[in-house]
Amino acid sequence: NPSARIMTFRPTMEQFRDFSRYIAYVEAQGAHRAGLAKIIPPKEWKPRRCYDDIDDLVIPAPIQQVVTGQSGLFTQYNIQKKAMTVREFRRIANSDKYCTPRYTDFEDLERKYWKNLTFNAPIYGADVNGTLYDKHVDTWNIGRLNTILDIVENESGITIEGVNTPYLYFGMWKTSFAWHTEDMDLYSINYLHFGEPKSWYSIPPEHGKRLERLAKGFFPGSAQSCEAFLRHKMTLISPSILKKYGIPFDKVTQEAGEFMITFPYSYHAGFNHGFNCAESTNFATLRWIEYGKQSVLCSCRKDMVKISMDVFVRKYQPDRYKLWKAGKDVTVIDHTLPTPEAAEFLKGDLMQKVKNRKQCAEEMETGETCKEEVDRDETKSIPRHRIGTKRHRVCLEVPQEVSESEAFPKEELSSAQCEADMAEPCERPTNELAQQGEEGLKLPVKTEEEEEEEQEAAALDLSISHASNSTSLSTTSKQSTTFSAQPSSPVCSGSSDSESTDLLAKQTVPGPAGVFTVHSYARGDASGSDSEQTSGKKASATASMNEQELAEVAKEYIRSMKESKKSKGRRQPLSKLPRHHPLLVKDCISDDEASEQLTPEEEAEEAEAWAKPLSQLWQNRPPNFEAEKEYNRTMAQQSPYCAVCMLFQTYQTSEVTPAAMDGKIRTKPLIPEMCFTATGCSTDLSLSTPYLEEDGTSVLITCKNCHVCVHASCYGVSPDKATEDWMCSRCTENALEEDCCLCSLRGGALQRANDDKWVHVMCAVGVLEAKFVNIAERSPVDVGKIPLQRFRLKCIFCKKRRKRIAGCCVQCSHGRCPTSFHVSCAQAAGVMMQPDDWPFVVFITCFRHKIPFQSEDLSPGQIVISKHKNGRFYQCEVVSLAKETFYEVNFDDGSFSDNLYPEDIVVCYAVGVWLQQRAHSVNGQVYGAKFVASHAIQMYQVEFEDGSQLMVKRDDVYTLDEELPKRVKSRL
Repeated sequence: NPSARIMTFRPTMEQFRDFSRYIAYVEAQGAHRAGLAKIIPPKEWKPRRCYDDIDDLVIPAPIQQVVTGQSGLFTQYNIQKKAMTVREFRRIANSDKYCTPRYTDFEDLERKYWKNLTFNAPIYGADVNGTLYDKHVDTWNIGRLNTILDIVENESGITIEGVNTPYLYFGMWKTSFAWHTEDMDLYSINYLHFGEPKSWYSIPPEHGKRLERLAKGFFPGSAQSCEAFLRHKMTLISPSILKKYGIPFDKVTQEAGEFMITFPYSYHAGFNHGFNCAESTNFATLRWIEYGKQSVLCSCRKDMVKISMDVFVRKYQPDRYKLWKAGKDVTVIDHTLPTPEAAEFLKGDLMQKVKNRKQCAEEMETGETCKEEVDRDETKSIPRHRIGTKRHRVCLEVPQEVSESEAFPKEELSSAQCEADMAEPCERPTNELAQQGEEGLKLPVKTEEEEEEEQEAAALDLSISHASNSTSLSTTSKQSTTFSAQPSSPVCSGSSDSESTDLLAKQTVPGPAGVFTVHSYARGDASGSDSEQTSGKKASATASMNEQELAEVAKEYIRSMKESKKSKGRRQPLSKLPRHHPLLVKDCISDDEASEQLTPEEEAEEAEAWAKPLSQLWQNRPPNFEAEKEYNRTMAQQSPYCAVCMLFQTYQTSEVTPAAMDGKIRTKPLIPEMCFTATGCSTDLSLSTPYLEEDGTSVLITCKNCHVCVHASCYGVSPDKATEDWMCSRCTENALEEDCCLCSLRGGALQRANDDKWVHVMCAVGVLEAKFVNIAERSPVDVGKIPLQRFRLKCIFCKKRRKRIAGCCVQCSHGRCPTSFHVSCAQAAGVMMQPDDWPFVVFITCFRHKIPFQSEDLSPGQIVISKHKNGRFYQCEVVSLAKETFYEVNFDDGSFSDNLYPEDIVVCYAVGVWLQQRAHSVNGQVYGAKFVASHAIQMYQVEFEDGSQLMVKRDDVYTLDEELPKRVKSRL
């Protein structure tokens, strides 16, 4: 299967009897190269006689899938709902609100899926423990496949729900499973018992890294928090985006009564066409062991599925066990080779490769060098850390703007409306202003969709330059329901490659009918005691003005956009700013501004430490080039050394250590490439960074005139120009008295903008709508698309230092926080700024939201709020205080517990090493665990009005003065 296409198999009953042997046969045919295969069982095989008796089966934790995003890039949030029966679920799934829309064929339905993804959140009956197989069915019984994965249960007595036990999934129209690979990169099997079909997308394992790079490019904030964030199963990427960036994929539709097999390290995603029921579990072959040995838990959660590989290596690779335990068993995985069990079906060169791989392992043990040359192309991956999680992640609280926008009752677009939207972009009003109290107005950040065509004509080709041997998926199999990504695929029908994402709605928040602004994993309430644990949502610009001023701003904005459109040619990179644009009006210095300069007495009164070094750099003071040079020299000596990376200086977790090479200093830039390419409305990302070294570092260069220090990659300087005589753009053009038009400060690294204006590169990155026209060179910067409302905001840092509003402000990203500031002022003052996920660029945390909540100690007799046994919160009284000892252990199955009581320990084989612990399950089974630590926790005994008492931790108690989280308020 050199083309890595999804293959369909129709085994005879004789072939079908031996599950493991048939999987080996499937791999011998090369099916594993696609990452996904369909198997249609013999007609005489039935897993269950009748499905009429399952209506009373309980779905304990259905999840409502709220999707946010646009332009083919989405984030999915799972909101847990109350338990329901299958009968109730079917009634909801078939109701007018949730039923499948009318469609002509699967391509039409796929088009409707991606078009309506963010509307009318569906409910998914996922992760239901159990099986629908009749007990007498032994062939291909998902509950007992008898693969090598079963030794986890057979030899250790450990069951991992959904991994070595079956899970049921009850779907309805539009319920989705996001891009992910299986836990521990295992195989998986999925059988569709009954109902509507299920569509699958799959990426060949040999191209999995390319999807990871693409996802990290669009979601750098999530990637920095967790390298394996795709395992959170929250990221949806449309086929049009994959096609645009040259990532090979294939797709197939699974009908009722068909099996789907996913292979190790196969990224897959998909959606349900309507009400259906599927059963799934994981399994393994000998080939999987190498994948499993390279899998570890992620950094963001401890309770992830992790299987100890010790038993597998000891039993199936005994000659490599000592080497593996010593950390020296480093193996390059070849995704193209089938499992060793497939040897009986192989012939010629492929059989020899399998034998050579085994011989390599034996020679590694003896220290000899393997004679077979290892081809290190994209079909092989160096071992890396990966994680696994089985259950869908559930938001503990409904994200703020999801609940506020009344997302759930939103209706889907009609078929006619969908087709109309596909034909031409919808126009959004430019004066959608909503008053938010006395503090100001929350204004949506707009995109000029009527100018998309001109923008795309001027845009650079940013797609990945894929190798000539990339898999071409352009033909359709007529013998099965397998279909592949073609130029005429439903998402990008009738469009060229450069326009493949235009057919999807392109707008920034707020989007149509509740495209929510939640955009990072596990968002929640951003106020009070939860401010440390949750993140807010990216907010639009705010301004304080009356209705008449708003109307004038809106009219001026519409007029300026029309003028801009008329004056700009298709090949013209920068448009002229409108005649009344704030940046042009401010060229006329008024008498007030002339008298605005600080007196020596006022300058001496500067009390804030951050502002004292900037006293000579405010733009309302006379130009002082020597002061700029001194400031630039000072910043060049402080981490991160780069005048652009300073933007994320406060977010930086560790000190950057410069590395000298070839007489040049190199460090890793803090700013992801997406920050230079995203404008909030375009999915054009440059995934290649030509001025970065292979290790991710970039050379630091200093302007010989103004002494500003920047990374070559951050400023867009090619290596051959990074010499000691290098000068920045402003010094090259001798524009020494030009200032940044987006802020109030001088100094730093500037690039040219519209109408001979100049702008800090740092400010251009921080303002979402500013656009780098030539992304590689980081210049010029188009500021013409920045909403005029941003120029009317007042910076909280410099408004008391100057009388006139100047520059363009950004805002705190938490909830509807109206705090606004210039990017450079915020950076100098120490405001926390960090990379965000597409379509946003920078996530900003003002000082009010940055302050961590400190829990005060409680005292006996104090009235507090805590959770009662009935699950609701009531006022209660602290009766007494006590210290409790809890043990933290890691179980053999990879799960953990940090709240075990000492009496839970049954047997201790070696103090501090191995423990046996009684399970918390009803059956009282005993599991093996490894001791990690003991913790002495302050406990509080509280008494409720009904006389009942509970021992609770401080985190479970709220004083009357503390801000209550929404989940507590709702159950108070």
